[in-house]
Amino acid sequence: MASNKHLLLLILLIITITTSSTSLAEDQGKLVFKIIDAMISGGSFEDWSPAFLSTNDEIHGQVLTSTLFLPKTPVEGINATSPLVAAYHIVPQLLHFYNISLMETSSRIPTLLSGNSIVVTNNSASGFTLDGVLVSEPDLFVSPYIVIHRIAYPFNFSRYGGDDI
Repeated sequence: MASNKHLLLLILLIITITTSSTSLAEDQGKLVFKIIDAMISGGSFEDWSPAFLSTNDEIHGQVLTSTLFLPKTPVEGINATSPLVAAYHIVPQLLHFYNISLMETSSRIPTLLSGNSIVVTNNSASGFTLDGVLVSEPDLFVSPYIVIHRIAYPFNFSRYGGDDI
């Protein structure tokens, strides 16, 4: 009799954990879309940082632990209002510049753009680049959940983003 009760409790526990983790994944997915929508609604790269911070705020709701690479200047042909471009500039993990600077050249950093990753193209202290773009202001903003690095111009995921370089 006792073993049946334990079995029933175990089954209920498994169902609860499965439901909770599915719900958490769905909540994270909704948060990702909310962040990207806010970022691209402004129409320029300058609008990305405030939109990213306001929708990814640990005080007012759920947080996506992440790193944003914020372009300083636009580049012809890379649109700040593209959800694909925005997703490629967000890494779903906390990466301080110190952590990135220890990565070997050709290391890949997965982004929110499915199947795409940023490539470490130069890991020297004098000209650290990702996807060939200079990281001009590392650790521009740092919190327990979010890091923002300023980059010279936007990444081009069609050049480096796939699995092969």
